[in-house]
Amino acid sequence: MLKQKKKRNQKNNIKPVIKNKNDHTEHPILGSKDGVPTVVSLYHDHQSGETSTHHTHPWEHQAYITRGRGIIFVDGEKFPIKEGDFVLVPPNADHYFENTGTSVLSRVTFNPLASEDHLG
Repeated sequence: MLKQKKKRNQKNNIKPVIKNKNDHTEHPILGSKDGVPTVVSLYHDHQSGETSTHHTHPWEHQAYITRGRGIIFVDGEKFPIKEGDFVLVPPNADHYFENTGTSVLSRVTFNPLASEDHLG
């Protein structure tokens, strides 16, 4: 029991990193250069009618829709998305995001660290 308690109280050597999306145009916004151990963070704005690149990759990723509405296309099927939605994109899924609204569609995306070399 004492061993478990000590382990929980040990501090790691990672310091908080705070970056504002408006100050960073490169992806990931938070990544290995910042010392992240497992997950990289990205931010995307899609103008009305705009889509992300149609693509596939071996990792899952998650997105949080911060404003607007649109669809996510996954393996031939379209799913409506809107502000406040959390989205899981399965690994190896053929997918893209599309803004079908009249205002900006914004999302925060979380990918595994292994995806970092594939981000543009």
